Amino acid sequence: MPIPMSIVKSRLSSISFLSALLLVFSASTIAAAAESANDTIEGGSAYLEEVETQGSEGGLDDEVDAGVAEVEAAEAGEDDLLSPAQTQRIEEIVVSARKRAEFLEDTPIAVTALGANTLRESGITRLDGIQEQVPNMSIIANPSGSTTFQIRGIGTSNRSMAFDPGVGVYVDGVFMPRSMGLLMDIVDVEQIEVLRGPQGTLFGKNTVGGAVNLTTTKPGDELEGSLFIQPGNLGTVVTRFTLNVPVDLGWLEDKLFARFSGSTTNTRGYVYDDNPLREEYFSNRDSVGFYGSLRFLPTEDITIDLAGSWSRDHNKGLGGQCVFVASQPTAPTLLPPGFYEDCQESEPFRNNANVAQLNDITSYGTWMTADWNLGEVGFLEDLSLKSLTSWRVQTPRYRFDLDSTRFAIAQFASAGGPDGLSGQPGYQRQISQELQVSGQALDGALQFVTGAFGFFEKGDEVMTTRALPPQGQAVALDRTTEAETTIDNYTWALFGQATYDIFDWMSLTGGLRYTEDKKGLTFLQVDPLKPEDPPFADQEGDRVFPSWTPMGSLALTVPEEWLDETPLEHVMGYFTYSRGFKGGGFNAVAGSQSGTGSGEAFSFEPETLDNFELGFKLLGLDGIASMNLALFYGLYDNIQVTTIRDLGLDENGVPQIERLTLNAAEATNKGVELEFLIRPLPGMQVNATLGYLDAKYDSFDGFSDLDGTLIDRSGEPFIGVPELRTFIGIQYSLPVPLDHEAMAGFLTPRIEWAYQSAINYLGPEVPQARQGGVNLINARLSYSFLDNSMQIALWGKNLSDETYFNSATPLVTSFGTLSRYYALPRTFGGEIAYRF
Repeated sequence: MPIPMSIVKSRLSSISFLSALLLVFSASTIAAAAESANDTIEGGSAYLEEVETQGSEGGLDDEVDAGVAEVEAAEAGEDDLLSPAQTQRIEEIVVSARKRAEFLEDTPIAVTALGANTLRESGITRLDGIQEQVPNMSIIANPSGSTTFQIRGIGTSNRSMAFDPGVGVYVDGVFMPRSMGLLMDIVDVEQIEVLRGPQGTLFGKNTVGGAVNLTTTKPGDELEGSLFIQPGNLGTVVTRFTLNVPVDLGWLEDKLFARFSGSTTNTRGYVYDDNPLREEYFSNRDSVGFYGSLRFLPTEDITIDLAGSWSRDHNKGLGGQCVFVASQPTAPTLLPPGFYEDCQESEPFRNNANVAQLNDITSYGTWMTADWNLGEVGFLEDLSLKSLTSWRVQTPRYRFDLDSTRFAIAQFASAGGPDGLSGQPGYQRQISQELQVSGQALDGALQFVTGAFGFFEKGDEVMTTRALPPQGQAVALDRTTEAETTIDNYTWALFGQATYDIFDWMSLTGGLRYTEDKKGLTFLQVDPLKPEDPPFADQEGDRVFPSWTPMGSLALTVPEEWLDETPLEHVMGYFTYSRGFKGGGFNAVAGSQSGTGSGEAFSFEPETLDNFELGFKLLGLDGIASMNLALFYGLYDNIQVTTIRDLGLDENGVPQIERLTLNAAEATNKGVELEFLIRPLPGMQVNATLGYLDAKYDSFDGFSDLDGTLIDRSGEPFIGVPELRTFIGIQYSLPVPLDHEAMAGFLTPRIEWAYQSAINYLGPEVPQARQGGVNLINARLSYSFLDNSMQIALWGKNLSDETYFNSATPLVTSFGTLSRYYALPRTFGGEIAYRF
């Protein structure tokens, strides 16, 4: 049902009023702060010494070159990784959101950039730690070991390799296509950029919600290294190391550089399993990873970066709490005596599972980037050719107890084993190649990037799902299915995007990408205990999904002279339209219980999002304050939703349940995102973010998570995302003068507060899957020595010990229960970092 225009106008008016109020409040606050700070603050500098538009002589081009030089110096190991933030001026952050180097405050995209200093001072050691500081972003570690990224409510609802993610994750520009192995340790990362909103033109498919791009530190020409260790409660020990080595051999001197890094993370876990056969902890971590890179400079104009990584995360999976919700009329006859009581006794951090859980994911691969700067060629300037080539493999194994009780009710496995009922480990391989041509023309007034992309993927997995016979029932009621899934996919695309400076204060950007996304799948589902029976499903699918993803943006920069009498130095506003899409495919999901019914490889269409965004980026107070504001309105179509439906009872009275992915009709996501940073005193920093999201289905006939019947979900919010997220972090570096110069340094206390509003992890018809609002308080106290060789710190996260769950697995439609998986309780510890 279409939304009435009166409601649309009302919501847009509300958003416009809110943005105007924020701008007025910020301007007045900055002005007041400037007046009071003039006598006490020294050394503050503007964002740019001279604000000039791109393409003019000197000005921003030179500033960007200087910024890039700073980044290259950091890559070479010349940055001061352990020095406190004693400068008052906001750093000139260089991003590559449009596949070229430009300042964050001049990029007409909603981008959050987190540098190495921010990651360290916030104590972020794993990728999901960034979500608190990024507006409207959620990262969920699922019980099966996969990771769900959601930006502005858009992600994916299925971990299987037959389904694509909705947020693209990239490392050094290389696409990580699968949800397994994405919960990466943060080690030797120079910067993380989170691009919010569709990025379909430059980044391609599966960026309908946005993109996350990790940039690693590149090898440099100095011998240096670092060591890091972080012990904590819950048996936590985190280690990191880096080593940078120039290769001074004959003609390779000053041409070849190497860098190596590694990481380990070990925690005991925080969910205790009472099963007397094991008495172990779930929700633990046991990961190790290695990364190596080479930089080769054969000439002044050619840079070749070759990198490789290997990592393994081997743990016992998440421990869940069984929660009794309701039951179908026939379900009590299936439940063994004591199951209800056992479920009721389950606690958030204590359960009694009947399965030796396993979550073991190994990821490895290599990639190469070759960049050739051709300079001036004909009428083209700064012409550059770039090639990105990658090869990656993931091998996941898992075994999991769905019901979180001591009873053998439901489990699934893809781990291999002699019993023949544990499936087979998965294997996924991807090869990609991207070619880029970028440059300028018309004396720098026109900037462009164009290229081609190819991607090839194969994978297979054998997963066994078991609903074992309840007590007193015949073995014939054992519902075991073995689902073998094989994928054979490829994608190719052509893209181009250009920015033209119409005036010194106005630029127009336009881009277009054409993609052909081919999906090939075979799906065989049988009962391994009854090999003589015909298969439940034996399907093949092969389709090509073409897509056009355009974008357009108008950016306006307020002339410098207009700001002379104001506390502002830089004001940029933009309006952007962009389209993104997530690839279509085929259902390849084993039935939740019986595996009967249709269970076929039904095809579903790609989903698309047309996004309209209005943004403002401001800098003021002599470069000590900034504010970024984005207002967005998205039209979301053909949404891929994984749901469960009831197929009725079989001849034995057993409920027949099927999981499948449907294309929901339409939805709208709209909201506001605010990022604010101020440095009122040298060494002091206050940063805050706010994300408000109103994401609801306009029309969607789905299936109830309570009983599997068809229901109308129009007007319901998206699953798994909060309406409101806020964050504020305050830190202040204080000099500590000591008589012994080697011991003098800076003491930096930091405190953070993060809030998220209530979240439904299933439909609202299941209130037990609704998590109320959560407040988190984190703190850190560090001491950095003046010789920049060492830093020590004490830290604590979730200091108020909030108990909250961040995912749920339903068995409501079959057994009347669900499992809730809780986030970390209070954690604390210390750390020491040494650099040489």
